[in-house]
Amino acid sequence: MNVRYPMWLQTAQQQPGASVFATLYAVESHARALLATVITVQALHLLGNARDVSLLFSAVGLTGLVASFSIPVLIRRLSRRRVYTLGILLVLCASLALATVSIPGQVIGMLFRVYGTACLNIALSLYILQYIRRSELTLSEPRRMQYGAIAWVIGPALGVYLYQHFSTLAPFALSVCMSLILMAIFWTLRLGDRPGIVAPTERSRRGTARSIGRFFSQPRLRLAWSIVFARSWWWVFFFIYMPVYAVQQGLGEVVGAMVVSAGNGLLFLAPIAGGYARRYGVRRVLRVGFFLCGLFTFAAGVFFESPVAVITLLLLATIGTVTMDAVGNVPFLAAVKAREREEMTTVFRTYLDASELIPPALFALVLSFFDLRTVFLIQGCVMFAFIMLLAFLPGRLGMTKIRIGPEGSIPGAAPRPAIAVEPDVESL
Repeated sequence: MNVRYPMWLQTAQQQPGASVFATLYAVESHARALLATVITVQALHLLGNARDVSLLFSAVGLTGLVASFSIPVLIRRLSRRRVYTLGILLVLCASLALATVSIPGQVIGMLFRVYGTACLNIALSLYILQYIRRSELTLSEPRRMQYGAIAWVIGPALGVYLYQHFSTLAPFALSVCMSLILMAIFWTLRLGDRPGIVAPTERSRRGTARSIGRFFSQPRLRLAWSIVFARSWWWVFFFIYMPVYAVQQGLGEVVGAMVVSAGNGLLFLAPIAGGYARRYGVRRVLRVGFFLCGLFTFAAGVFFESPVAVITLLLLATIGTVTMDAVGNVPFLAAVKAREREEMTTVFRTYLDASELIPPALFALVLSFFDLRTVFLIQGCVMFAFIMLLAFLPGRLGMTKIRIGPEGSIPGAAPRPAIAVEPDVESL
């Protein structure tokens, strides 16, 4: 019998491209997005106040940050495919632990979720570095955000709705189902380490401290980390404190989750930002994103007493954050050296753990003396502050039909040979 596979799967079996990795990211996003707001709402119910919720997220973020440095060792000993599979299993087990609706289950579930997400992120980033050409990054990254958008539009609101109106087990069961679907798709693709990929040398197999030192000694990588850390900081703020604001204002958990979903819906605009980056450069697009995000978040703090104004302003701020999402990873993907991919990708990915550790810890301290309005005002100022870092980003990074040479390097970085960047020919 002649079995006809979907076109994207046929392409993946020949040479995985942007659509294949975007599909994996989309299914993974469904498994995680269903619980994104449920975790905050359930933690608030179990712990009782915003400060303790912030402390819990900080503790989990710190643990995840430390644990993530074991992933390169796992990849070398188990293979990239098995580490990605481990990530899926941990996300699945996180759903089961959270479904117990208890403080121990909440903590264990959040820890499993953080480490599982780290495994998935690092393994997928390495696959992208292996199969996607540098000239295609401003196409593949926005496409990945676009494919995942539907999950982040539906998931946060649907998860809380099921949690509130059907059963506390419903969103966790649905997340388990999506994890199993992701497992099936991934193993059908049969991705592996291509023989031609650069193997890590003994010098690159450095310890955690040396890997961190090596990463932050490179100005390009240091700048790339700062950019995505700031972007992730805002999303952590949005996912934690928007539902808390909705509860405090008497709007209810479902309304808070719906606002989070609506904000994520703007991820569909990511390809537009990618198109502008290919024409005007990544730096200009990021500047616009940081400015819009900072302006509207600060304004939300100013008009804090008006729920309609706060919701509207935060949704406008999301436009800026989505712009950063579309091209935020490009500076790292374009700068990392092939022989250091595993170690440098692991260190780069710590921006997620750091953003789940530092902002909640800072805001827990703030909430000990001030009200929630101050958190909104501080968040807006933080986004403005990060704009200054973009002055050190090569102005033509991500543009098509140009050549990036030593004149576009960051002060203090070693000159790089010119890199020819061909125009993208694949249609969105």
